[in-house]
Amino acid sequence: MKRWSLLLSLVMTTSLLAGLVVEPISVKVGGTVTVKGDGFSQKEKVLLDFAGVIKQVTSSAEGNFEAILKVPIQTGGHKIIIATGSTSEKVEQGTTFVSPDVEMRPKEGPVGTKVELIGRAFGAGERIQIGLGRRNVVTIVDNASPLGTFSAEFVIEGQPKGENRLFAIGHSTYFMAQATFFMKTTTKLSSEEGKVGSALLISGSGFTPGNTVKIDFGKTETIALATVDSNGNFQANFNVPRSLGGKQEILMTNNQEPSSYTASFRVLPTFTGLSPDRGFVGSLINPNISGLAIGENLFIGFGDKPDYSTFTVGEDGSFVTGFPVDTQPGGLKIITIKSTLSKIFQTTPFEIRPNIYFVSPKEAAPGDIILAKGNGFRKGEKIRIDFTAEGIKWCTGDDSGSFEIEFCAPDTEGNIRLAAIGYESRSAATTHINIKKKVEEKLEGEKKE
Repeated sequence: MKRWSLLLSLVMTTSLLAGLVVEPISVKVGGTVTVKGDGFSQKEKVLLDFAGVIKQVTSSAEGNFEAILKVPIQTGGHKIIIATGSTSEKVEQGTTFVSPDVEMRPKEGPVGTKVELIGRAFGAGERIQIGLGRRNVVTIVDNASPLGTFSAEFVIEGQPKGENRLFAIGHSTYFMAQATFFMKTTTKLSSEEGKVGSALLISGSGFTPGNTVKIDFGKTETIALATVDSNGNFQANFNVPRSLGGKQEILMTNNQEPSSYTASFRVLPTFTGLSPDRGFVGSLINPNISGLAIGENLFIGFGDKPDYSTFTVGEDGSFVTGFPVDTQPGGLKIITIKSTLSKIFQTTPFEIRPNIYFVSPKEAAPGDIILAKGNGFRKGEKIRIDFTAEGIKWCTGDDSGSFEIEFCAPDTEGNIRLAAIGYESRSAATTHINIKKKVEEKLEGEKKE
């Protein structure tokens, strides 16, 4: 008897739980499902229960109904929707699968982008592992909420150019949801301005792994080559080449792609010194100047009130012509340098040293008259001329620090040192004269013996 009662109960339950039609069979939180039922009483109120959310509908004259339900926040997996007739007490059920889902904000950007990730329909309290592209783990969520939701934040690190797959995996349910992040290509300079010769680091992200990036700076082609690593990053170091002042374009091109990228670097006008910083009247001075504007004029002069000489800047923005030291008194001088467009105004010291620049003849016999000329001494200073231990003469420098003197070649043979020594400046200039007796005089001496 009990056996037949149990069988009757199962039959009645099966008829009461006849199936609802639920479409679609898989849905995400926030989406909608369409529920259809039949066999209810005419114009009966039917209560629909979906994860605790109740909705009431009225059946048709034929006892049918159709309703659209919004999927509430809940854990993922197979879910039952139950329809109960208010008067007939008829019960039907149907199922749908609530799929795990992730939403990424933003969905694109370069390296360094801060991303917020929202996850729904995972297991209650489960651990979530999040990966992106080539990185299996970018962050871990220790516990999802009781309703299977979670949120996480992380910063985008190096990834290849284009779309990169993001995945979130539940450690208990093994549910997985995916999204895509579009990696934008970016480049970065270690500095946006600097002088010629300064070190510059350029880096890029979001490039295609394995590509070679060629870097041009202004008119200088292929100043550097760099290989893109497996994460889409590259770095290149180089020194700023000689360039015109102002903004210069840095061009980056891939060897396997038609795309190119640019950055701007401002070359600053710069003076770094003189070459040389000491010399003689007539020497050529080269100011180490770079980063000037093409064709601009450069003015260079000596003293507090310089009589400027004008020079033109070369095509690479540098000074290309030597500046001669004109005849003037010796000592430490101030050179003033200024430009018309780049607004350089620089003063720098230069030492003019004494010099014996002319001796005639360079080879002489004892008693011959020798003419010596020098410059680079102080204005009006006394100058001692030494040519042997006994041969000393004095002269006075003129207004330009120059002197001219004649003296007799000494009797001593050999390469005789000639020195000009400033009495006040204590500075000296030296050269040598070759003293050699005449052949005739030697022969006459041999005959007398």
